[in-house]
Amino acid sequence: MPPFKETETPHTPDSERVRRAMAAGVIVGTWSWDVARDRLHIDESLAHALGLDPALARGPVSPAQVTAAIHPDDQPGLEAAVAAAIRDGGRYVHQYRARGDDGQYRWLEAIGRVELDADGRAVAFPGVLLDIDERRRLEAERDQAQTLLRSFVEAMPGVVYAKDRQGRLLIGNRGTTELIGRPPDAYVGRTDAELLADPAQAAAVMVADARVMASGQAETLEEEVSFPDGRRATWLSTKAPLRDADGTVVGLVGTSLDITERKAAEQRHRETEERYRLAARATNDAIWDWRIVDGHVIWNEALAILFGHALAETSAQWWLDHIHPDDRARVDADIHAVIEGSGTTAWYGEYRFRRADGSYAAVLDRGTVLRDGDGRPVRMIGAMFDLTERKQAEAALAEREERLRLATDAGDMGFWDVDLVNDLLIWPPRTKAMFGISAHVPVSMRDFYEGLHPDDREATSAAFAAAIDPLQRALYDVEYRTVGKEDGIVRWVAAKGRGLFEAGACVRVVGVVIDITARKAAQARLQELNERLEGRVAEEVAERLKVEEALRQSQKMEAVGQLTGGIAHDFNNMLAAVIGPLDLLAARMGDDDARARRYVDMAIDGARRAALLTQRLLAFSRQQPLQPVALDANRLVAGMSDLLVHSLGSSVRLETVLGAGLWWTHADANQLENVILNLAVNARDAMPGGGRLTVETANCHLDHRYAAEQVGVPEGQYVMIAVTDTGTGMPPEVIAKAFDPFFTTKQVGRGTGLGLSQVYGFVKQSAGHVKIYSELGQGTTVKVYLPRLLRPPVPATGDAAAPLPLPLGDAGEVVLVVDDEPSVREFSRHALTELGYRVLEADGAEAALRLLDAHPEVTLLFTDVVMPEVNGRQLADRARERRPDLKVLFTTGYTRNAVVHNGVLDPGVHLIGKPFTVEDLAQRVRAVLDETPVR
Repeated sequence: MPPFKETETPHTPDSERVRRAMAAGVIVGTWSWDVARDRLHIDESLAHALGLDPALARGPVSPAQVTAAIHPDDQPGLEAAVAAAIRDGGRYVHQYRARGDDGQYRWLEAIGRVELDADGRAVAFPGVLLDIDERRRLEAERDQAQTLLRSFVEAMPGVVYAKDRQGRLLIGNRGTTELIGRPPDAYVGRTDAELLADPAQAAAVMVADARVMASGQAETLEEEVSFPDGRRATWLSTKAPLRDADGTVVGLVGTSLDITERKAAEQRHRETEERYRLAARATNDAIWDWRIVDGHVIWNEALAILFGHALAETSAQWWLDHIHPDDRARVDADIHAVIEGSGTTAWYGEYRFRRADGSYAAVLDRGTVLRDGDGRPVRMIGAMFDLTERKQAEAALAEREERLRLATDAGDMGFWDVDLVNDLLIWPPRTKAMFGISAHVPVSMRDFYEGLHPDDREATSAAFAAAIDPLQRALYDVEYRTVGKEDGIVRWVAAKGRGLFEAGACVRVVGVVIDITARKAAQARLQELNERLEGRVAEEVAERLKVEEALRQSQKMEAVGQLTGGIAHDFNNMLAAVIGPLDLLAARMGDDDARARRYVDMAIDGARRAALLTQRLLAFSRQQPLQPVALDANRLVAGMSDLLVHSLGSSVRLETVLGAGLWWTHADANQLENVILNLAVNARDAMPGGGRLTVETANCHLDHRYAAEQVGVPEGQYVMIAVTDTGTGMPPEVIAKAFDPFFTTKQVGRGTGLGLSQVYGFVKQSAGHVKIYSELGQGTTVKVYLPRLLRPPVPATGDAAAPLPLPLGDAGEVVLVVDDEPSVREFSRHALTELGYRVLEADGAEAALRLLDAHPEVTLLFTDVVMPEVNGRQLADRARERRPDLKVLFTTGYTRNAVVHNGVLDPGVHLIGKPFTVEDLAQRVRAVLDETPVR
């Protein structure tokens, strides 16, 4: 039935609806079938629609008359549909084709209703017939279009789909079904979040879809997807907005292609390219890739490394231009012959290639032509190897071979080659000469064996047999004698060789031979020399032991010197606190009390002898402050004659032998006099019955050999002073200990044991050398060597100055006394006060600096050198930073400090040694204060 029109109401009669539908052309006829009586009535419209006689509309017709117009193919279906409707009752709808008045079949749709009675039997079957031919045509066209679309979608590779604005799937192809893993009816109308098992994948897809629909722009993107079976893939998706007729975006359409394999192939391609790149970088060759069509060439990094061209791409002409002009035409012709030919694809050549710095490298170049399917050359890939080093090596090898040949010629070396397979012996003329055979005479192995000395034949044959034995393969290395076949001369030769093996058998033995006759003779002579050398070695060992003993003695003396120096320092400080006050006491007493004066003089004498003892200790330890001057030893010895005569006594006769033209030396005159006096006194004591003492001077040169025998004695020119006596002499064990401190052979109370120790210390401190020569019953000689002064001084003129009275100071001159020893500081303060000076005192550097700042009138700093924390020299330096014109006088009982170096006072330094008397102090203070400052 047709739908209601606006003018219809629900109460409009059915007949009226039918009439209006027929007027509109929707219903083409009606029927009414009285099933119970089998009476079928049709109207004229239906008769026309079925191509029947309109007259049939005036009376009942049989169903067979009506169905005769139905298309034969549709009649079975019609009959079945009618039978089912009569059986079941209710609404009836069926479509079929019927032939109209024009003889053409048209599609019709019959709509009716079967009414049943109370017993369920059909009693009435009315209905209408609708013309649906146009609708069926449109539906057919639609179905065809849908089929075509469905076939197109199904035929497209990958996934094809459409979605609405909410992301619900409207359609999907086979790829969509495979991806989701469900049939279409299970996923159409549902979103990706509901369908996909991977939530992250679903969220990413929906975000991309929403972005496309929001922007209205198509996108192409890669998406990672997971299949239900666990496979993962990469899809290349193209998504575009879906619009309605008005252009409004109502969804989207998309296609996705599986590019997993393509991505893998691209990755493999990249890996292949990376391997090629790494291989090109790893090789030392310059790899090139030449595109022949346009001459473009790509190089690896070796082009820059090997040849200095920092280029990655060039033209083929650039490469050709860098070939040496003399090689260019040849290389160009050779490579084009391979490219343009068809017989081979490989090319190689050697030529000279210009580096970036303009020099040429020798290269070996190899390349392979790649052709297309038609055989046309498209690319050529190759590698250029730098032969420069190899060429240089070959040249060096050739040079070495030439040198080897010349060396073997010069060394009289011969070669030999034994061919065991063909029983041949190859000897050059030099080898034949070693067996006494002329150069032109042929030789064989028989000549070799017959030429061996009978005593060496067995060992030589055994060595050769071991060399050719496959199990041993020993090195043939023998020395033997030959007996000349032609001249009969016996010669010694040394032969070395090695066997060459093939298939487990020795086929050749090759080696060299050299004439060692002269060497054997030299060895014999050397054996004789070795026997002599053993005796010399024993002598050298004994001499070395002697030197080592001397070194140990020197080290012992040095250690003892350190000890005695420290002891002397403490003694000097104590004696300074004794001698000084006694001196002051004697001055105050005068001659009023003779007995007390005698006691004081006795104390002063004892203290001075103790001071002399400490001076000897300091002299031995080489720590006494020396004041060396240019010295004429002859004049000094001559001036001591009277002193020596009085010291020796009448039983000893003195002789002096002064060398002519004696060199000058540089030493402390007073200390040298003490040395000579000590030696003279020791000599006197060694001659208790009297004798002769000789003092001799001479120039002396200590050569390298002598200096090597004496530890610490440099070779050179010296002034020698020898003191010789005719006394009892000394045994070697006494000589070895003579310079040791406190060692003496005298009776108890007759000697301190420091006399020779003082001599030793002074000489060593003066860079000299002292040596004792003595035999029991033959006397003793002590020789003192002092270094020569190469520049003698200019002789001074004028008379010596007369002695001055004791100098005094005045109250305007202020002396700052600094000493950490309270007793010495106290004596210094009293002595200087007695001498007329104003005195300030301090026990250390910090207190002294504060007094200097508070008393700018201080004119002299009188300071001890050895003090804790800040020594006297450091104090003087800091004081002169404040007072550049301040004068300084140092005092010390020990010279291993900052004002004395190598036993000699530093220039411009004034020093008074401890202990000192009031007279010594007065003289030194006055001298320092009266000195004109030097700027």
